Amino acid sequence: MDKRELLLEAATKLFVERGFHATPTSAISKEAGVSAGILFHYFKTKDDLISELYVSLKKEYTSSILNDIDKIKSDIGKLRLIWSNSWNWGLQNPLKFRFLLQIDSSSYAESIKNHPDIIAKYELFKGFIQEYIDHKVIKDIDSLFLMSSMFSLITTMVNYLTLFPELKNNQAFIEQAWEMFYNYLKP
Repeated sequence: MDKRELLLEAATKLFVERGFHATPTSAISKEAGVSAGILFHYFKTKDDLISELYVSLKKEYTSSILNDIDKIKSDIGKLRLIWSNSWNWGLQNPLKFRFLLQIDSSSYAESIKNHPDIIAKYELFKGFIQEYIDHKVIKDIDSLFLMSSMFSLITTMVNYLTLFPELKNNQAFIEQAWEMFYNYLKP
């Protein structure tokens, strides 16, 4: 792993554990096993580090949740795959998922969400949502509200399966959870 990746990994861990303001860059450098100068070689400021970390994790998350989407033909099948891939990524990457949640409820949210890569991700998902609305697969309601609601339900799934990991392999539970998710969205 290169030094930049070590810094991003250390920052994720420390920001989740301590919060943004209680995590000095010196602690991130120490956790990553690099000098403070190396951190500032890659990131001009702590805010730049936070922004780049968020964008990087959002790209990873998006890539993961869209994995195999081209193999699915039906809109409902694609929606289910996005749902399943989303909560699975959250379970497999708990610190990264918690970091994304942390940003969404922080003072950093507005500035980071204006990043061109993040806008592109929202536009991509707005396109999916609009297609599902047009095909009458989901409710015709504001797409940003729908995306936010969907993410809240996915977060609930991640939190619940973290508390009760044995349910991840319980097909009856997964089917019930999918039905609840889709019943919330369907027209």
